[in-house]
Amino acid sequence: MRSDAWIRSDPWAAGGTLAVAVALTVGAVSALVGDHAGATTLWVVLALGAAGLAAAVRASAYAVAVAALLAALEVRDPAPWGTWAVAGGLLFLFALRRPRFDAIAAGAVVAGGTLLARYNPYTQWQDSGSVGTFGLVTLVAAVVGVGQWVQAQRRYVIAEVGRRRQEAERRREEVARHVAEERLRIARELHDSVAHHLAVVSVHTNVAKAHLDPSQQASRRALDEVQAATRSVLEELGVVLGVLRASASESEIAPAAPVDAAVVDELLESFEGIGLKVETEGLDQLLALAPVARTAARRLLQEALTNAQRYGDGGATVTVDPPAGGYLTLSVRNPWTPRETESAGSGLGLVGMEERVHALGGTFHAGPDPEGFLVTAQLPAAAPRRTTKETSG
Repeated sequence: MRSDAWIRSDPWAAGGTLAVAVALTVGAVSALVGDHAGATTLWVVLALGAAGLAAAVRASAYAVAVAALLAALEVRDPAPWGTWAVAGGLLFLFALRRPRFDAIAAGAVVAGGTLLARYNPYTQWQDSGSVGTFGLVTLVAAVVGVGQWVQAQRRYVIAEVGRRRQEAERRREEVARHVAEERLRIARELHDSVAHHLAVVSVHTNVAKAHLDPSQQASRRALDEVQAATRSVLEELGVVLGVLRASASESEIAPAAPVDAAVVDELLESFEGIGLKVETEGLDQLLALAPVARTAARRLLQEALTNAQRYGDGGATVTVDPPAGGYLTLSVRNPWTPRETESAGSGLGLVGMEERVHALGGTFHAGPDPEGFLVTAQLPAAAPRRTTKETSG
């Protein structure tokens, strides 16, 4: 089975095998209807050729012995026609798969047998149309040389493919190293700048609370909200830093804290505390989402309400429709009137929301509508089979 597969996958082996088979077929025809039909010698030569072909397919040394014997018979007696082709084909198949030393030694054996049969002083030889001795020796050298040349080309191709594979692997490792270094650099910058400034804000908030008059309860509540928001940002920044510092080879990263009803309520209360009136409908539907989609929904809600507070008229409506067709629809609408002095912002918040939704296989739309500004996202009700890493919004 392995030998047959080798012939099918190797055009050179297939060609050599076909040449020997054709020569044997021609010899069989001559043994049946030729001038020497029925001669025992013809059938012996054909039997040797068939056995030699079976051995040559397996690169057995027996094929070399058969080739030497056939070459000698060709010199001594040219019948049947094509014996030299069988001998050359067997030697070629042997040289095609064996090391250089074995191939050269096989060629020397066949050539030596040919010369010995030609110049043996104790026997007579015929030259009635046979291939000349020089021609047979030349054929031996040619088939051995071609077989070794094919082997050399194959080794070169294999080495080149291996070199290119190693080069591609080296480049991948280099890219991964650069990515890891860049992630570490970003993590250091975030820690040294953003985290530091947030810590300073928290300290100054404590100082401001300590110097407030007990009657200024509204100011104290506002400072409490600032401190709570600062702590929340520091916690989330810690998660982001952990992700950035994670090794690029790690296939899994620890998931963020689960999003439950208390987390959503706390998020809404934080916006109401800064003056944004939020109306909700069907918010409990979010808890039916898979954890990864629930986290994305919370991020979308946070970003959409932030935009509503910055650019809206002080109110927002959050609507969550029940799952339909495997997807849950989250909509955030706020009254919005464009103002000439209003800053358009960077737009990265909307881009981040869209990337989150698309990473889960959902759809996203954001833009003005007749009632204000509408953000709509369809999230899969079940966990997707494969998701990309969430983009920090």
